[in-house]
Amino acid sequence: MYNQHAKVVILPRGIKLKFVKIKNIRKTRYKQKVYDITNVKDNNNYVANGMVVHNSSEDWAKAENKALKKKLAQVRTKHLLFILCFPLKIYKVDKTYLESFVNYWVSIFSRGQGAIYVKDRNPVRDSWRMTEFKNIGSFTEFTNTHQIHEKLKKHPNYWQLIKFPKPPDWLYAKYLKVREANVYDDANVLKSVSKEDIHKALMILSLRDVIMHDTTLSVSKVILHIKNEYDISISKSMVQNAIDDSKQLVNKIREQLSNEK
Repeated sequence: MYNQHAKVVILPRGIKLKFVKIKNIRKTRYKQKVYDITNVKDNNNYVANGMVVHNSSEDWAKAENKALKKKLAQVRTKHLLFILCFPLKIYKVDKTYLESFVNYWVSIFSRGQGAIYVKDRNPVRDSWRMTEFKNIGSFTEFTNTHQIHEKLKKHPNYWQLIKFPKPPDWLYAKYLKVREANVYDDANVLKSVSKEDIHKALMILSLRDVIMHDTTLSVSKVILHIKNEYDISISKSMVQNAIDDSKQLVNKIREQLSNEK
């Protein structure tokens, strides 16, 4: 993944990344999250997860998007590698990003497997030859890998298939922690939430509030009651997970109601 200017790889839904030990990227004054890349040094590589919202063609006119484009243009000479996670279809990427900043596109078609497409350098045509995708035929995650390769190689931008190794347990555990902490930021997940789910979350939080204010109650006593009354054992971590999930859901619902006012 090398180019004489900035490098960008776009990954679809399923990979969730966050900034780690990057001291010179800071939030700006904008209301929506956008990151200001300043004082970057040569040969530093960045994983950009918070920026992805502003790469969408649906947000092309927003001030945050325009500011981000300018910043990316300014660091082109720094020889940086940008990895941008984009959960939508490739044609949803803003044209400026797609034509100017994206050099490699990794499309993940099943767990751990993807296809790499390389940018067409011919300046008089569409760099990604979108119209030619209709000629490669359809396939699913259950299609034989060799058959997928035979179909994709019909596209002029196709390079090769890639198989991602299984992450170590410690890394996957950290990923799960990040995913669970942001699960209700996913519009599809939020759409599946019912009124009953919200009511259950409120009941769990209410029970937590009662325990916090009543010295005669504790989480341990609740766990013991469940064991004695229903003969089911649960741990304190399971209780805490239920509380954290309920808190996240209720906060998201309250945020939505606040925005609707």
